[in-house]
Amino acid sequence: MSSPTLSFSPSDIPDLTGKVALVTGANVGIGFETAYFLASHNATVYLACRSESRALSAIDILQSRLKAAKVDAKLYYHNLDLGSIKTAKSSADDFLTKETRLDILIANAGVLGNQWTPEWEYEPMFYTNHLGHFAFVTTLLPLIEKTASLTHDVRIVCTTSKALTMTSPTIDYNSITERPKDADEPRHIGQFATSMKVYGQGKLANLYFAKELDRRYREKGVWVNAPHPGWVGGTELGLHEAFDMFGFITKRIVNFLHNWVAMKTADGMRPRTFDLYVLLLKDEGMVLMQKLCLGAATQTYLATSPHVPEYGIHGQYLMPRKNWLWRYQGPQVVNLGAPYQNEEEWSKLWQWSEEVVKKELAK
Repeated sequence: MSSPTLSFSPSDIPDLTGKVALVTGANVGIGFETAYFLASHNATVYLACRSESRALSAIDILQSRLKAAKVDAKLYYHNLDLGSIKTAKSSADDFLTKETRLDILIANAGVLGNQWTPEWEYEPMFYTNHLGHFAFVTTLLPLIEKTASLTHDVRIVCTTSKALTMTSPTIDYNSITERPKDADEPRHIGQFATSMKVYGQGKLANLYFAKELDRRYREKGVWVNAPHPGWVGGTELGLHEAFDMFGFITKRIVNFLHNWVAMKTADGMRPRTFDLYVLLLKDEGMVLMQKLCLGAATQTYLATSPHVPEYGIHGQYLMPRKNWLWRYQGPQVVNLGAPYQNEEEWSKLWQWSEEVVKKELAK
C-alpha cells in the first residue's frame, strides 16, 4: 500500500486552544517560526532557550507579529541549556512545576562545529544535540504520558537532518568518547568533513531516539517522528564556535542572502517570487535553500496535523516534498532502508544514553 500524499499550509493547522507546546532553540531559525505557527493557532508556547535576553527579544518580535494578526498570544521563556545534562534535567524538573500537561514537544535545537575543548568528556556536538535532549525529554515523559492518557494525541518531534546519511547507520561510540589527537590544533577548513561526519552521528542519534521513543510510547497515544527540515537559510547552525574561516565566510554569505530575501506575505509562507532563494553546489548536485518559515513547515505539520494519527504516521523520517520549480508542496515520509530499521541500535543508544546521564548526574 502506497503512502498518502501529504500537504501542509498554515491554514491547515487546527485550533490549538488549551494545548501546551514547548520548542527548544525557539529564539531563532526554524524553531522561532515553529513557535509562531503554534502560537498563531492559540497554543500556549514555551520557548526553551539558553539565553534569556535573546528569548525575550524573540518573544517581543513574535508578540508584535501576532498582535498584527489579531492573536492574543501566550508565549513564555523557559531556561534550557542542552550543553549540560545536569542543567537540562533541572530545566525539565522546573517545567514540571509550571504545567500540568504537555501536548507538543519539539526537540529542535542543535549546534554544528563546536570545538572539542578539554573540559568536554564527550564530543560536544553529539552531547548537545542528543544527550542534552535525551536528559530533558526523558525527564518530561511522565507529564507527556499523563497528557496522552487524557487526549491519546501527544506529539514529540525530534528534528534531525539529512546529514545523518553522511555517516554509517551504526553509531560509532568511540568517536563520541575519544577526543581526537588534533583537537587542540587551530581550527581550519580541512577539518570540516570530519566535523560533518560527527554532526551526522548526532543527527542519526536524533532519529534513533525518535524511533525508540515511538517503540516505547506509541501504544500510549504519543506520536513521535523525526523530520529533516530541508536545506534552510537564515539559521544560526554552524555559526557558533565554528571553524574560523568557515564560520566567518558562511555567516556573512548567509546573512547577506537572508536579508536580501527577507520578504513576507500575509500568510507568512511565500515570498514574492520563489520559495527558495540561494543555489549551492552540493555533492548530490544543486540544492536550493528554503526560507525559514518553510523549514519549519514539516515539523509544524508533525506537531499539529490530524493526518498524523489518521494516517498512522509514527517513528518516521520525513523531509520536504518539492515540485519541479522546487516549491514546497508538503512533507513526505522517506524510507532510509533496512540498515536504519535495526531496533537493537535504537535500544543500544537509549541504554548507553541512560548510563551517560546517570554518570553525569552523579558527579
